Amino acid sequence: MIKLTEDLSIIRIKPEEQPELIELMREIYIPSYKHIWSDDGEWYLEQMYNPEVFEKDLATPNSHYYFVIYEGWKIGVLKYNFPESPEVVHFPNALKLHRLYLSKDYQGRGIAAQLMRWVEAVARERGLQYMWLEVMDTQLQAQKFYRKVGFEWIFTYHLDYKKMLNKYRGIQIWRKTLN
Repeated sequence: MIKLTEDLSIIRIKPEEQPELIELMREIYIPSYKHIWSDDGEWYLEQMYNPEVFEKDLATPNSHYYFVIYEGWKIGVLKYNFPESPEVVHFPNALKLHRLYLSKDYQGRGIAAQLMRWVEAVARERGLQYMWLEVMDTQLQAQKFYRKVGFEWIFTYHLDYKKMLNKYRGIQIWRKTLN
């Protein structure tokens, strides 16, 4: 367990915790994103969190996957990879913030900002030049947050997930330069 503040910690997710992870993601992801999917997001969760994909993800040396713990409760997921660069735009020596999902009950408390500062500190300690992430072009609240913590829009492309509704396929790459 890595203690970030008195109330906030992260703990590495283990392979045997896949059922707990997918249940947590059903509680967090589905209410926030079901409107973008023809099946409320179940297809996506199965693609991203099925046991085979999950174990492969955990076994990848550059993948770092955590439960977010606040006041003793698992309230979210944090995942980052390094080094990793987007396929469509090259960022050498970069960390990708891959997942940052928090329960709606805990949003707006500064938890995401604390997690972002910690991930940025990890990137700086490793001598990385950039952090980057992907955000849906319709997620204006998330974009506002990422802009506030120093990220800038770089590129937009479209996802081709088969169950995703067409109007939600736009995804943006955002980057933060680490000085």
